[in-house]
Amino acid sequence: MNAHVGGRIPGPIRACDARLALHAPRLWLWIHPRPKSSELGRIGEDLVARKLRGSGHAIEGRRLRTPWGELDVLARDARGLVCIEVKSARREPRPRVRGEAPIALRPEDRPAARVDARGWERLERIARGMGARRRLPARAEVWEVLVGPRRGQIEIRRSGPV
Repeated sequence: MNAHVGGRIPGPIRACDARLALHAPRLWLWIHPRPKSSELGRIGEDLVARKLRGSGHAIEGRRLRTPWGELDVLARDARGLVCIEVKSARREPRPRVRGEAPIALRPEDRPAARVDARGWERLERIARGMGARRRLPARAEVWEVLVGPRRGQIEIRRSGPV
């Protein structure tokens, strides 16, 4: 039986859950193995920003609105600005024959495949604009986050142009 009236979560619990998602996204995904797609996108952006920060990038901004379009993460490294689009998805278990190796994801099934030629053009236009505005070299990248069927199974990787 649900203890909360109407199935709604009280404010303090919701705020605590949001703080956990922000500060410990892997733990949040462990607790919530089937997040909504909007939550999964936000968590994916957090995970990519943490990975970039850990590899020496400075995070300049998140969820930015620019005159050229919206941007998920803006980072800076030794080579200049990096304009990043993050695509996140759940990876459903795939049936396989017992004893056989797991079936790999086809390239067209990966989250980054959702960025088509128009998406890359938009991302590169944002990179050119941001680079010109800050007088720095800039490049566009797409990162993908795959949340596996088992708890704690997360894959984060950079993907090249389609």
